[in-house]
Amino acid sequence: MNISIEARALSAKGGGVRSYTYELIRNLVALKTNHKLSVLLDSESATGSVKGAKEKVVPLAHSTLLPYWLSYQVPRALKETKADVVHFTKADISNTKSLPTVVTIYDVIPLLFPESQSFMRRMYWPGALKRASLADHILTISLASKRDIVDRLQVDPDKVTVTPLAVDLEHFRPRVFGESGAAQSVLKKHGVHQPYILFVGTRDRRKNISALIRAFYSLKQDIPHTLVIVGRGAYKKDESRELVSRLQLQSRVKFLEGVSYDELPSFYSGADLFVWPSVYEGWGFPPQEAMACGTPVVVSDGGSLPEVVGEAGEIVSFSSSDVRDRLEEKEFDTKLASSVERVLHDSGLRERMRQKGFTRVKEFSWKRVAEQTLDVYEKVGNR
Repeated sequence: MNISIEARALSAKGGGVRSYTYELIRNLVALKTNHKLSVLLDSESATGSVKGAKEKVVPLAHSTLLPYWLSYQVPRALKETKADVVHFTKADISNTKSLPTVVTIYDVIPLLFPESQSFMRRMYWPGALKRASLADHILTISLASKRDIVDRLQVDPDKVTVTPLAVDLEHFRPRVFGESGAAQSVLKKHGVHQPYILFVGTRDRRKNISALIRAFYSLKQDIPHTLVIVGRGAYKKDESRELVSRLQLQSRVKFLEGVSYDELPSFYSGADLFVWPSVYEGWGFPPQEAMACGTPVVVSDGGSLPEVVGEAGEIVSFSSSDVRDRLEEKEFDTKLASSVERVLHDSGLRERMRQKGFTRVKEFSWKRVAEQTLDVYEKVGNR
């Protein structure tokens, strides 16, 4: 078959969708099948992203022209590539009529938390997800996301395949600390001193960082740690900075926005504990990355997170099933603080979690994602 993959995510500087698209294409190429693979890019700047992939640039002049790009430019390009199957990787599809279509919908967060989106995105996402639901087959990244897609978009469960994600274990691995080591230099560059608790992620209200800060505040007299929050602000920022000021925690909480991808393993490796209290996630790369670097992980039961960490992590449950109510759930703060304290004060538990984390991350692989995805292409193409 001639398989075309819409890969405009490769133009982004980072993010989970780019990681997924890059790793999927890289591992599809590595499978060395008899199928012909072509990649549709929206910019010349993205060319050369994946070695061995045939590329075709379909210029997208501006993001506001995305509907035109999907409706007219991409269908023309698909005719030129003589595609037998097309895979759209950003939860929206073209009107390709009789061409078998696969789409990846990562989650339905735009429907669950519309306030986290800009005005233009609030207008765009409901229609995009509805169009995506009409594809011949849907790929998603967790059982939690599949349940929400089936429920919110009224999709037949048999039409949705789950491909759990992985991390690059060559990159995310434990770093050795020492007086003159590279990992120590990374922390020193950013003014971070051990011991510390770590959070990595966009400062979106949905990430529930305020709950982590409140839990940390309740423990501050009992632990010597600082709390390091790595990640940029979201469109709708949370109130974590304001909360730190209100609780007078400025000397114990450090916000960092300039940490690079190459520096992240050092931050994970140097932390005594990684905490992710999000109220909802379609997947969770940071907890996976932390486990791969040998860091014990405490997460909430928001969305897919129990699927990500399995028995390797401590899972703190919300009382409310309503994701919005969880943001104000004080009982969760208390349970989170208790879990954090228990792990920090039990070195034996931390070592067991560390070893289980190494085992857990090896259960996922990008090769498996590529194989499952190729299987879907073949089924849809044959149909």
